[in-house]
Amino acid sequence: MTAPLDLHDIQGNIVRAYGRYGFPHARYFLFHFDDAAAGRKAVLDLLPLVTTGERWSDSPDGPDRSGVGRPIVTLNLAFSWLGLLALEVPVATLAQFPPEFIEGMPARGPILSDTGPSAQEFWDPVWRNAAKGASGAAIHMLVTLNAQMQADATPVSELDAMTDQLRTLGSGHGVRLLSGHGQDGADHQQACARMVRAPDGSLMPDAKEHFGFEDGTGDPVFAGQYSLEDQAYRVHGRGKLMPDQTWKPLATGEFLMGYPDESQELPQMVQPPRFVRNGTFMAFRKLHENVRTFDDYVAGQSRLYAQVNGIPEDVANLTLRAKMVGRWPNGAPLIAAPTYEDMLRFEVEWADIPALQAKSGRRNQAEDDRLATYDRFMSDFRFADDPQGVRCPISAHIRRGNMRDMLDPYLSASNPRHRDGSAVTNRRRILRRGLPYGPFDPPENDDSVERGVIFMVVCSDLFRQFEFVLQQWINFGLDFSAGNDTCPLLGRHHAGSKFIIQADPEGEDTPWIMNGLPQFVTTRGGEYFFVPGLNTLSMIAEGSVDPT
Repeated sequence: MTAPLDLHDIQGNIVRAYGRYGFPHARYFLFHFDDAAAGRKAVLDLLPLVTTGERWSDSPDGPDRSGVGRPIVTLNLAFSWLGLLALEVPVATLAQFPPEFIEGMPARGPILSDTGPSAQEFWDPVWRNAAKGASGAAIHMLVTLNAQMQADATPVSELDAMTDQLRTLGSGHGVRLLSGHGQDGADHQQACARMVRAPDGSLMPDAKEHFGFEDGTGDPVFAGQYSLEDQAYRVHGRGKLMPDQTWKPLATGEFLMGYPDESQELPQMVQPPRFVRNGTFMAFRKLHENVRTFDDYVAGQSRLYAQVNGIPEDVANLTLRAKMVGRWPNGAPLIAAPTYEDMLRFEVEWADIPALQAKSGRRNQAEDDRLATYDRFMSDFRFADDPQGVRCPISAHIRRGNMRDMLDPYLSASNPRHRDGSAVTNRRRILRRGLPYGPFDPPENDDSVERGVIFMVVCSDLFRQFEFVLQQWINFGLDFSAGNDTCPLLGRHHAGSKFIIQADPEGEDTPWIMNGLPQFVTTRGGEYFFVPGLNTLSMIAEGSVDPT
């Protein structure tokens, strides 16, 4: 049995994605410390407001009657390496952090494919100035706010109140709130989930991003993250696949420092060891989505695909979108619903789910069971069931982000119990946080419209997990026998980039090649941050970090 985690010492945005827990509005603030004492005082002032990982008694998703009350607005803190240095954390401690964190995200641009249209010269000013090393522009602290919404889908008034409080924090001597977000140079980055009408007519947040796909469906589950009751159904398809083909939670140390990881080792440790315990790293990236380019490209491909296959153009459009991502826009995985007709049957079978998800108050046991069954359908699948990519293309986005059991060296074993499950992939998993930003239905559908995703990755090892996935799986195709082909959605697309939709070798169809992929996603800024535990935040605020 897994030992319970110190949830009161762990920041809440590590163990839960706030957007799925009734917090569809977010604001992100970046601070610079001109004076160490003033910076530590700012951390001390914010410390009582930090949201922990303690379970909520009134959570809309998996309530725990023994937990604490759900906050109206959450607040969490993270620091760059330069920020910890500015706060006068001892150099003996800072020197033991991993090199990628010390260097910072801008210096890792070639590894992360932050080149071409994603180069730093195109980043928002607040990120660009920091990357260039402009005087007084270094990003030291990230403060994230996530808020509940009112009946009209606008954020609760407490979000503005906390925003004003942070502005006051950044207006004093020695602490500055940095401006330069987006086209208007705002002093914070806003984000918000898409809002849709529930069956009863009320507004509710939706998980779709600007390209129109459900996001974050397959987020990992690690030991201790949920109560045993919640873990029992969440782990299917989101944990690790064992040789006996059952699902178990991933090792805690893959996402939290101070715990054994999948290799039964402790991730990067520093002196004193308790400085990093219950902490983790975060890769914060602002990703702009070229929605007009995406829509136009898919529309052009769909006309040809419809003509060749003798199907309606709207069916072709949805099919090609699903093939690129690996899921239909409604979230149904291609592995479970490989055809358009299967997708339609899925919508009929699960037509009651939106109403259950939007239900206020406590659901009964039958409703909870129904949602759990739906959740399992969405996540519990194996790529071993489709080794040639007939249902879900080998290079589809979801296969590149989480290869599940595809790298099992014994994948072809006739007896499933002789396989290794997802053992190779388990060391490359990442937690995804964040929300979309920008308007969902702008009057002009143009790539100049400021919209995309705030992509926040949580993991214990930035190099082994985040950087590896982005460099090797998203922006290179050798592990998929796809040569230099990159992810059709997030990948860096050079001239001649393509995406191949495999055909059934037993059938008469031929593979379909989508040629000339344009660039759909570009980077607009980012940095690496350390997300400390609450005890470590106290040590930082008090200036009491002792590396001896």
